[in-house]
Amino acid sequence: MKLKIDLKVGLEFSPQTFIISSDDQKAKLECCDIESNAYGSFVDVAMLGLPTLQVLIDSGIPILGAVHLSQRFQQLHPLRLDETIRVSGKIIGIKPHPRGSILCCEFKYENEEDKICVKATRSGIIPLGDKKPSNGIFRPKEDLDGFVKICQKTLEPSKVAAFSKEAGNLIHSDPQVAQKHGFRAPIAAGLMGVHFYREIIAKYMDNPECFDMEIWFRRPMFWDDTLLLWANTKNGNIHAMHLLGSDTKPTSNCLIHSVN
Repeated sequence: MKLKIDLKVGLEFSPQTFIISSDDQKAKLECCDIESNAYGSFVDVAMLGLPTLQVLIDSGIPILGAVHLSQRFQQLHPLRLDETIRVSGKIIGIKPHPRGSILCCEFKYENEEDKICVKATRSGIIPLGDKKPSNGIFRPKEDLDGFVKICQKTLEPSKVAAFSKEAGNLIHSDPQVAQKHGFRAPIAAGLMGVHFYREIIAKYMDNPECFDMEIWFRRPMFWDDTLLLWANTKNGNIHAMHLLGSDTKPTSNCLIHSVN
């Protein structure tokens, strides 16, 4: 594959604009069994995942065989639905990995008044690079000491498939494709877990419109899993969360950072 760009630290992606429509967000939230009007006229930051991925795709970065490792969203101000959002980003790190390399990027999202509303960082394994041993990947501890169960989510195959219909990846909807890749069943998109974490922030945090959450994707969520969300509190607010799969192991971890 010939890349459109020369991957290097500091490289800036071409800015893009997009709109998150009320109907699109409603459909995604309904797939996650979250009230469709949970955020009123504002964007759920998890909705920024696909437009961000599109920036990478349009830059020629291969997505087939890529693995999403972590995602951080720092919401300074909520973005509005049905309004133009401008995204810009750059590469901030390229690290070795046996399957290619780990690409770390940062992005910012501006509203129609040119105000930066959300900052994000994303890391993932891409099938490009020298395939050298990794220097190690940070992951939060997974023990449940001090955590309590907050809620339960039962995934439904039809909703998992509908959530990822734009991606065109049959690993989310076709059992044979999933088994071919070593999974017992189709797997849910990691962004569904981000929606679940955002819902908890909205329900339990003192200031749910201004937050800084960082997520690490650890294990697959199968399309028929019953997920348990456990949380730990600090100074009266949620500090950390785990989303456990049916095997009681975390599918992902979330840390809530202090907002400066």
